[in-house]
Amino acid sequence: MKIPKQIVLVLILFTVNACSSTTATSDSFMIGQAANDFSLPDQDGKIWKLSVVLKTHRGAVLAFYPKDDTKL
Repeated sequence: MKIPKQIVLVLILFTVNACSSTTATSDSFMIGQAANDFSLPDQDGKIWKLSVVLKTHRGAVLAFYPKDDTKL
């Protein structure tokens, strides 16, 4: 199924507009600012600490999603 280019353009513009309309607060992060150190468990229960990960890697990505099959 092909999506017309106009619909894609409108969706992109809507997304950009929604992102640009947010206001920064004093406790929000800015680009280039170091994140606070934190620890989180992975899906296997292993604890990962940001400062330890950054010693051996260039960066880290934090991703999360609601647990499958949970009721809201």
